[in-house]
Amino acid sequence: MALEAEVHLYRLQADLSPDLDALEKLLASIEKPVKALLATHYFGIAKDFSRLKAFCVNREITLIEDCSHVLFTEHFRAAGTGSYGHFVVSSPYKFFACDDGGLLYTPEDHLLDRVKTVPATPVEELRGIKHAWERSRSARIMIGDISSIDLRLESLSACPVVPGNDEIEERSAPSALFSGALAHRESLRCSRLIVDQSSITDNMRRRRENYHRWLEAVTRISNCQTLFSDLPEHTAPYMFPLYIAHPDPHFYWLKHLGVPIWRWDEMADSNCRISQDYRLHLLHLPCHQALTSNQLEWMITALDKTLNRSSAKGFQ
Repeated sequence: MALEAEVHLYRLQADLSPDLDALEKLLASIEKPVKALLATHYFGIAKDFSRLKAFCVNREITLIEDCSHVLFTEHFRAAGTGSYGHFVVSSPYKFFACDDGGLLYTPEDHLLDRVKTVPATPVEELRGIKHAWERSRSARIMIGDISSIDLRLESLSACPVVPGNDEIEERSAPSALFSGALAHRESLRCSRLIVDQSSITDNMRRRRENYHRWLEAVTRISNCQTLFSDLPEHTAPYMFPLYIAHPDPHFYWLKHLGVPIWRWDEMADSNCRISQDYRLHLLHLPCHQALTSNQLEWMITALDKTLNRSSAKGFQ
């Protein structure tokens, strides 16, 4: 959008991998030459993009491998990632307590010759240190008493279910959160230090343990199913994706209980059946390395009690 280019959305399959047949049909319908294609390893689960890479090479399309959900840093590359794209982008701040971190990588150094960056100012460095310190100390999850969950759910379920209103907003410019200046700024030195000094092994181990704990727990919970029941070896998951049968009112109740969940509410409108379905039904549950056993237990209990409850007014 910053280049005033046309953006086309392609369909995904249920495992969030590109639908190559639909992609080929889409390309045939586009009049202008397609210059680049963005493909994502969702939730840290690496996909085999070998066929997609060949697809792009045969059509002279630049493949950008999106590793923003993958543990991918300057000194560590998650297995099965970073080897397909002409360019690779990643977001270390999603795995470490640093204030910034958007990395651009390419296996061909000369492709970055024209990319010019400017160092962060001393004020920006100090602000980054402050934010990193706050992130490392802030309580990510406020834990309530497990015994109070039933009472709070009783109160929530007694109220009528009011469906939300969907509105489509068309933009002719990038998001207001996009900053052209930041796009050319070097990453903060404090962020690089945090990433370099953090233990990749511990990060991966804790995330995997938390992911497996979710896996074990949801097998006993009704009205939901896991998206990825198999966690490949050497994978550091970004989130635990869980498909729920009744987003209304269960998502609303979970939010009001204080469970830190996300979903793709603001996903762009498209004709992709999977995108339309996952937009509201697919929950993103935390599995980051800083979670305590008690926090996980509280979230699991809240999820269990919520998904097993129906509303007395307006929901079956």
